[in-house]
Amino acid sequence: MTPAVAALGFLPTDSFNVVVIGAVFVLISLGLYFTFGLLDVVNLAHGGLILIGAYTALQMEAWTGSVLFGMAAAAITAGLVGVAMERGILRFLYERPLDSLLATFGLAVIIRQVVQLLYSANPRTVPDPIGGSFSFLELNIPWWRLMIVIITALFVVAVLILMERTRFGLRARATVRNPHLAETQGVNIGWYRAAMFAIGASLSGIAGAVLAPINTLNPQFGLLFLVNSFLVVILGGKRSLRGIVVAGLVLGGSLGVLQFIISTVIAQIVVLVLAIAAVRLRPVVERQVGEWRQRRAAAEAA
Repeated sequence: MTPAVAALGFLPTDSFNVVVIGAVFVLISLGLYFTFGLLDVVNLAHGGLILIGAYTALQMEAWTGSVLFGMAAAAITAGLVGVAMERGILRFLYERPLDSLLATFGLAVIIRQVVQLLYSANPRTVPDPIGGSFSFLELNIPWWRLMIVIITALFVVAVLILMERTRFGLRARATVRNPHLAETQGVNIGWYRAAMFAIGASLSGIAGAVLAPINTLNPQFGLLFLVNSFLVVILGGKRSLRGIVVAGLVLGGSLGVLQFIISTVIAQIVVLVLAIAAVRLRPVVERQVGEWRQRRAAAEAA
């Protein structure tokens, strides 16, 4: 037995869930990176978009017998709903943050009520698309949970390439940073805002569809992820995708580890308190680091 295997032997067999929970935190935050992080809309309908994705996967599985088709349909459905939200209401409220917050809150309530009207409040389940598990280094790894980690990594890379290596990403970032200057350069800021909101909504829908097989669905499903996704985006930095990935892995991983020690409810409270404290301390730390860099630069110049 290798030392690595021997060390892992002291861990619970389901320790891989720590990695999965970290990936889940990142996955549920990718959509909010666009709608809240870039567009600065306090999108309380984010949970509703996740809910749409989950129930789309449920419905497509009932129609076709394939959850994988449901995931593709979830991206399209949530994206179309996102475009309708942005073009119909939110595009008039970009300069009115309180009004946009109230609007997204109302939209979230409407989405939940429509889902409850169509599917009732009874719990539903989505079949595991793969099923089964395998053992690796003494750990039990369910196939679908491994797929969640892989899917999350692929989407993080895809978003990074989209925003940093493409013309769309360049113009989208220009729209966010200085919309008036971007407009003078011929950028259709309305189109790019709608596109970013649609991408964010689609990613939220995909997150709901991907997570549906490992959760019990009900009309409150999206609310489970709303607070955590906002914490990840705020802690990681609203416009920093890399920061969001790190924050998601840290918060999710911390929750996963704490669940082995204390109850899930207490673990969630502890992570929430730590995240709030980190958000409060981050400006102080950044200021201290900035001052240290200035002093170092001055010393080197002298």
